[in-house]
Amino acid sequence: MKLSIITICYNEPNLEKTCKSIVGQTFQDFEWIVVDGGSSAETQKIWDKYKYRIDKFISEPDNGIYNAMNKGIRLACGEYLNFLNAGDYYDNDRVLEDIMNYDFDSDIVSADMKILRKSNKIKKFVSPEKVEDSFLINSSLPHSSSFIKRYLFEQYGLYNENFKIVSDYEKWVQFIKTHECSYKHIPVLCSVFNSVGISSQNNVLRRKERLEVIRKYFTDAEILKAEVKCYLYMNLTFGETLFSIKNSTNGNYKFITFLGFHVKIKLKRDDNEESINNRDNRSRR
Repeated sequence: MKLSIITICYNEPNLEKTCKSIVGQTFQDFEWIVVDGGSSAETQKIWDKYKYRIDKFISEPDNGIYNAMNKGIRLACGEYLNFLNAGDYYDNDRVLEDIMNYDFDSDIVSADMKILRKSNKIKKFVSPEKVEDSFLINSSLPHSSSFIKRYLFEQYGLYNENFKIVSDYEKWVQFIKTHECSYKHIPVLCSVFNSVGISSQNNVLRRKERLEVIRKYFTDAEILKAEVKCYLYMNLTFGETLFSIKNSTNGNYKFITFLGFHVKIKLKRDDNEESINNRDNRSRR
């Protein structure tokens, strides 16, 4: 089987929209795995309506998002995994058919995504053609619009359950930076991500966990080279990000402050001059 769709849920009010977007796909050659965290009777009634299409169903208490996702991975049989969690949904009924018409010749295949804000405004996120360090430091791949070879989890381990919010982000870094897994972008608008969940609302915890990942996998020089910007953490002011880059008086060092993490980096003269030129060019825009 080519694809396993994994949906985790705990009393999600928009669950039915997720279910309808899955059962309504014109492409149906997939298994659908549901890991419910022991939701209420009201949520169970919704699941009952769609159990005719659900291939594997668990409803029991879990230890958080990534514990539930790991349960789904262990149950999956597909070559590729797509995580469409409760509250998120496919953009239209032809999404999977359109995506499956492309050659799946990479470990990770990522399409594009819409982000649904609390204000009901929509923002489009386009996955990169190539994932470089600068992208990984500043952003992340769209989980609900990505397709991951199942063997990667078998070879490199499941999601880190010690994190509450950023374990999926850490896995992208591990797969692409540490293990150099292959990647491909497919220019298809795949899913709509509902940004009212824990990963979008708990900004303090998200920043803390994400910084822990960045410190672990990237050197000081890589962080500086990426030119980390304030939009790394959306909806935060410049002051809240606690981010700044300053030059030393003699121009031989840069001092970067990133969420309270201070780095002093010595620059080569050519690098320093190039940085100053780039900064001057930006100021003219």
